[in-house]
Amino acid sequence: MTTLVHQDSRGEFQQRTDRTLVSTTAFHNEFYTYTEGKNPSTFAPTGVFSAVAGATSTTCPAGRVLHLTGRKLYPDVNPMTTFVGTALTAKKFLVSVYDPISFLKGFVDPTSNTFAKFDQNLPNFFNLGTAGSGVEWSGGGQGVDIHLVDSGTLAVTAYTSNVATVAAKNASTGLITIAVGIGGAATNTINVTTTAVTTTSRIFISPISLKNTVTDIFVGTPAANGTFTVTVVTSGNIATQVYAFNFLIVN
Repeated sequence: MTTLVHQDSRGEFQQRTDRTLVSTTAFHNEFYTYTEGKNPSTFAPTGVFSAVAGATSTTCPAGRVLHLTGRKLYPDVNPMTTFVGTALTAKKFLVSVYDPISFLKGFVDPTSNTFAKFDQNLPNFFNLGTAGSGVEWSGGGQGVDIHLVDSGTLAVTAYTSNVATVAAKNASTGLITIAVGIGGAATNTINVTTTAVTTTSRIFISPISLKNTVTDIFVGTPAANGTFTVTVVTSGNIATQVYAFNFLIVN
């Protein structure tokens, strides 16, 4: 009787942790093209290493994620007769990699301190390296990290003609409280200064102690680097009430 049920063990598919390598420094001096040939006199096989064309410290920077192609070079199995530069002076085990940002391909020494293992379990066509010109970051690898600096609690201590300024230094998140009188129905402006904000920043606010005298609160698009504006609209005096909101800046 023939069974149609697949019974193979999934243990046969070995989990690999070496799908990709990440460069710890510029790797242009350790990136090789390999060409096999024959000695015209002895007909012995030859293996010549040369620098990858187009490899520079700009095209091969630190933090670049390199994908293994599956090709490998083994000492005394593959002929290695001519070396290049100072990094490769003797026979070594080498692996072939390609760079999805520069589209360069060549061999590297996976045991060199210039490279470290890197695995995101994503397909090879994903860009896992630092995004280059015209290449959108996929969300993996060495893309831009989000670093949030918290200002803690900041207080609006006084208004002048319904305008107040709060200094958040370099913070990208924090809590702002209002404990001073706004006075009747008014449109009140709070200017928050922080070096974390630019004209292209996305700013989010979240009221956490809404009062019935506050009829609206909204944030404006930054008109200049360093300051964003929150508008609080009231229908009555909140002198004896504390009002607060959180803010978050995303660049």
